[in-house]
Amino acid sequence: GTIQDLATNNATLTLASPGAAGSLGANKDLAINDTTAPTVTGVSSTLPNGSYTTGQVVPVTVTFSEKVTVTGTPQLTLSTGTPVTTVVNYTSGTGTTVLTFNYTVAAGNTSADLDYAATTSLALNGGTIQDLATNNATLTLAAPAATNSLGANKALIIDTTAPTTGTVSYLGGITTSTSVSVSFTTGTDGGSGIGTRLLQRQSAPLTGTTCGSYGSLTTVATNPTSPYVDTVSRGTCYQYQYVTSD
Repeated sequence: GTIQDLATNNATLTLASPGAAGSLGANKDLAINDTTAPTVTGVSSTLPNGSYTTGQVVPVTVTFSEKVTVTGTPQLTLSTGTPVTTVVNYTSGTGTTVLTFNYTVAAGNTSADLDYAATTSLALNGGTIQDLATNNATLTLAAPAATNSLGANKALIIDTTAPTTGTVSYLGGITTSTSVSVSFTTGTDGGSGIGTRLLQRQSAPLTGTTCGSYGSLTTVATNPTSPYVDTVSRGTCYQYQYVTSD
C-alpha cells in the first residue's frame, strides 16, 4: 500500500519512541486486560527531616505501584502520642501514583520519629482507590519503622512541649568592676531536646544609686558555658536573662 500526500510524496512513517512525547502511551492511559491491583510501595513526606511543633502542616505521601484514581476521602492514621493516634484525611493526588495526606500538628502531639500506627492505617473511609482499569488498590502498608514506612523514610520529630526554664544568677548591687560573672542552668526538654541557648541582657543609665529605664534585650552570647564573664561599662545598670529553645 501507499501513504502519500496530494503531490504523491511518500509519507515518512517513523513514529515517536514508545512512551515518548507524541506516542500513544504518552497521549493516553489505556490499560488492556489489566487485572493487577495497585499496591503501596512506600510512605514518605516532602517535608525535610527535623523537629516540628504546633500548627505545622506535614504532607504525608503514599506512593502506589501505578496511577490511581480516588473518590471520597480516604484516611491515614498516624501515631501522635497525645492523642495516641490522629486520623488524617486525603488531600490530593488522584490520577497520579502519589497521594498526599496533610497532617497538621496539634497541641500535645509528640513523636520521636513520626510514623503511621499499623499496617492497616490506610483506610477507604467509604471512598475508593482504584487503578485506571478499576482494580481496587491493596492498602496494606509496610510495618511501622520497617523499610518503606514513613518512619524509615523520614526522621520527623513532633515536639509541642516547650523546654522547662533554667536558672540565671549574677552578683547584684553597685560595683566598680567592668565584668560580670553570670551563672545559669539550661533546663530540660523531654521532646526534641534543647536546641539553642541565648544569654541576653538589657541596660539602663545609672544616676547615683538609681537605675533609669531599661532598653530592649540583646543577645550577648549564643550557647555559652556557665559561668559566662560579660564585659560591662561603669555608670550603667544591667539585667540578664537566659533563654532556651528546642
